[in-house]
Amino acid sequence: MPNRIFVLVNVLMALSYSVIGVLLILYPESAFSQMMLPSPIYAYALGALLLVYGIFRAWRVYIKMNEDDDEEEDKYTHYEDK
Repeated sequence: MPNRIFVLVNVLMALSYSVIGVLLILYPESAFSQMMLPSPIYAYALGALLLVYGIFRAWRVYIKMNEDDDEEEDKYTHYEDK
């Protein structure tokens, strides 16, 4: 069960970073970016950075899920030898 919670939280965070990044790239002159960033160029840069980080987090979750699947399969291999 904790593994499912780990995956769910990390997938949601990866999606959140990616969506915020895309929104900053598509709408660099929105009220949020005008309030927080000095110019639209910073919105593009931050958006690209957040998008790349969101993709990186999603990739890490994917790798972690595959490692856990391999470990579960390896857990029971010693029973097959007997």
